[in-house]
Amino acid sequence: MKKVHLLSLIALIMLGLSGCEKEKITNVALADTFVKAIKNAEGATVYTAVHSVFSYNVMKSVSVTSPGGTTIQLPNYDNGGNSFFNEPVLADYSATGPTTGVYTYLVKFNDGEEITYTNTLASSTLLPAKITSLAKSASGDSVYIYWDAIATTHAYQLKVMKGTTEVFFQPAFADGSLPLKANLRFGLRLSNLTASGSGTYDFELTGLLYESTAYDYIQAISTSIQSVQL
Repeated sequence: MKKVHLLSLIALIMLGLSGCEKEKITNVALADTFVKAIKNAEGATVYTAVHSVFSYNVMKSVSVTSPGGTTIQLPNYDNGGNSFFNEPVLADYSATGPTTGVYTYLVKFNDGEEITYTNTLASSTLLPAKITSLAKSASGDSVYIYWDAIATTHAYQLKVMKGTTEVFFQPAFADGSLPLKANLRFGLRLSNLTASGSGTYDFELTGLLYESTAYDYIQAISTSIQSVQL
């Protein structure tokens, strides 16, 4: 099972702080927890909890305490101090969803101030989309990914990786048709992907379910991965 990177999701979460100016002196952060679902090697859907805290103010450390009282430290992405989140590994997933309830985040800012934030994790989950096709077009100048729509999803995002290098990222987009389509597709010019040469490209399709129509905090995501030789 390939590791699924969360940086693109963190970018979405950052949008919730778009009203906060970078020059703002008051320490403020956004803390969010959501359920992530993937298919394991046996084809079963498994789940885990993702925790993310972002701030324009530099943070020293962030810990999160579960409703059951277990506390973990969140990794500091790239040691930058602005984004702390856990990147789940396969061992973090289980056949049952993570513990629901209120998660408490203790954020220690660079100036010494400590602020507590909370976010509630509900039981709603999002099944991984079924990718039905990933192949070049008949003309050979494009590549298309087709998938069965997830009925409860609010949006999708697509990331293309070559090894550990991100070669394409499409921010969250929604099916704007009425009624919603049962099957969706996304096409890319081959030349936009293969600048780094031929090889295996991993298409990571992520469905997003937000907590509300404010589209800021995330309730659940699901990721499906399929590879293609280009």
